[in-house]
Amino acid sequence: MGSTIVEMRPGNSVRQARILIVDDEKMSCRLLAGILEKQHFLNVEIVETGKAALKSMISFRPDLVLLDMQLPDIVGLEVCTRIRANPEFVDVPILIQTATVNRKEMGDLFAAGASDFLSKPINPAELVSRVIVHLERRLLLGEMREYRERISQELDAARRMQLEILPSPVHQEQLAASAGLRVGSYNRPSSEIGGDLWGLLPIDQGSFGLFLADFTGHGVTAALNTFRLHALIHEYKELHADPAEFVTMLNERLARLLPPDQFATFIYVLVAHGAGELRLTSAGAPSAIIQIGLLGAATLAETSGLPLGIAKGVRYGVHRLPFPPGSLLLLYSDGLSEFADKDGHRIGEAGLVTAINASHPELAPYELIDRLCDAAGITARQTLPDDTTIICIDRRVGSRELSRSGSLFVKAPTLDGSPAFITPLQPESAWRRC
Repeated sequence: MGSTIVEMRPGNSVRQARILIVDDEKMSCRLLAGILEKQHFLNVEIVETGKAALKSMISFRPDLVLLDMQLPDIVGLEVCTRIRANPEFVDVPILIQTATVNRKEMGDLFAAGASDFLSKPINPAELVSRVIVHLERRLLLGEMREYRERISQELDAARRMQLEILPSPVHQEQLAASAGLRVGSYNRPSSEIGGDLWGLLPIDQGSFGLFLADFTGHGVTAALNTFRLHALIHEYKELHADPAEFVTMLNERLARLLPPDQFATFIYVLVAHGAGELRLTSAGAPSAIIQIGLLGAATLAETSGLPLGIAKGVRYGVHRLPFPPGSLLLLYSDGLSEFADKDGHRIGEAGLVTAINASHPELAPYELIDRLCDAAGITARQTLPDDTTIICIDRRVGSRELSRSGSLFVKAPTLDGSPAFITPLQPESAWRRC
């Protein structure tokens, strides 16, 4: 019995597809074109040679190619290979027509880039079904590619927005200069956007606020929560000088805004450099690390508190610590302390303390951050499993050496490795690593 063509009604996008028939047998071309036209494929072009097919790929730009194996100038496999060599046509379906197919030939067909094959004599129902399937697949792949590109662009825009709410190099430079200290920072999300947020809050001539937040999860949800928190932090500007009340108020607001499965660890430090003191309030954040004075050893500033957003009515306390000239403060998210290196080892908070104590006291903040990343096993090219943020506030500048004129200088490496000097008033890009 002869096969029956079932009337198929593909979508408009598929019906409008450009189909290129490559066959030197005129009867076969008329047959293929007639079958396709009956199924409402009216955008069909016919060529009889391999060279003409390659030219039509550029001029006609088909969405699908029906390619005969036997052509008068170039064999079908070679035509297929040349089409696939052009990056513009890597996803164009190529259906090979052949009279005899064995396993080796099938392997050669697919190795050359064929998408499918049709056995001669052509079965009309099979032809139509395969053409529609491959065109719909290509259409779907195109839509997915466009969707991914659009999402990628939107995520890039969101990442830029996140970077804009972090302290800018100019902001850090100005604050460091006015306080007579240095600031180093490191911020890397685990994907395009993340749930870590940190900031510097000017208060008065003798103090400023420093905060670090780490929301649960990764990606879009966590990132949106950072924007929420950023808005709340600046809404309560009058509380920036009171760490305990400030964190208590943030918790009350987030407890109303966040769903039950979302919360944030948070640490806020009032850096009273004029008084030589730190006032810390923590909401479940990793312990800050502090080195008091040039001769002091780095230790963990043990603090406690419920993460933000879990429960209403939580009251937070404040911890006071000395922070005289020559001291150093390090805040970090658990993406650093909990990072597992290639051997599965995690450096932990104690390991970070050990790494700081083993580092030379004249390291600039960005150099110390590099040492900590190295100690944890974090490299620049690897994908991080968790968002990671590190902030270093360094008061050791000025406690080491003064020039004859009384200007403050800090040792820093040059490109060739020889020692050089920069002042803390120079652009932060000279020493800050992001």
